[in-house]
Amino acid sequence: MIKTTNIVVLVGGGKNPRFPLNQIIIWDDSKKRILRIIRLNSTVLNIKAKMDRIIGVTDKKIYIFNIHTLRILDMYNTFENTNGIIGFSSGDFASVLAFPFESKGKVKVINSNSTSQLPVIQAHESKIACLSVSQNGSLLATASDKGTLIRVYNVVGGKLLTEVRRGSTSAEIRCIVFDEFNKYVGCASGMGTIHIFSIVSVMKNLSENYYSENIKEEPKNRKSFLKKFNFFDKINSSYLNSEWSFAKFRINEHKSIFTFLDDNKICVLTSDGKYYIASFDPKKEGECIKLKEKYKS
Repeated sequence: MIKTTNIVVLVGGGKNPRFPLNQIIIWDDSKKRILRIIRLNSTVLNIKAKMDRIIGVTDKKIYIFNIHTLRILDMYNTFENTNGIIGFSSGDFASVLAFPFESKGKVKVINSNSTSQLPVIQAHESKIACLSVSQNGSLLATASDKGTLIRVYNVVGGKLLTEVRRGSTSAEIRCIVFDEFNKYVGCASGMGTIHIFSIVSVMKNLSENYYSENIKEEPKNRKSFLKKFNFFDKINSSYLNSEWSFAKFRINEHKSIFTFLDDNKICVLTSDGKYYIASFDPKKEGECIKLKEKYKS
């Protein structure tokens, strides 16, 4: 759905799709009818939409359309994008797009509101599995198909700002999300766990005044328990120096997405039709508290 309008952008899916899989449907929900149809040459794997544009993702290309005229504004080749991976800033005044590019582990970042070129980022050595752009378009978070690390980059300049660890064993990262004020970044893994990390200290380093009104507490990510032993201090290990999530939420369903809500809450939606509301405490690490669990009606 595009903001608070009645316009919904959708594609066909499921076992018996109502619409062909290569079409993007612009639907007026108040009038219960199709307004326009965009036809692509191959299956649409993902879509993003804002008030002025629609983005369609296939396994090899990204298409950017003017939402009013449906004219193609830009088109980009991608790298083996069979999962339709794309990141797009959702803020009103930001229009930053990110996607797998050219070769394994690379991410292309584009700012549609600026003529300046943003760098191609070599985010990982292995294939990109998931990525996300912050709402204001300033940050990019990525995960590889190993799923052990989440890396956060500054969009302008492409500098690596921080690296946080989901776990030590491989897992599929299905979703990466920033909160509205870039205090937290979180991920949903194929292990059935939501991980929440603090990036407050990172953002303070970028701008001393950035959080003067928005931050009342500064959560601390966990460190490896092995750091308590002096013996391991002599070992230069990225694993031992890793930052781990300060909050977790565990569910039985391994296919899920989530988003941050106000007042330190998250909303989780699973593939079997459940949704959860849970809260976390920024002042201490631990498990999120489940507030609501309900099947989507």
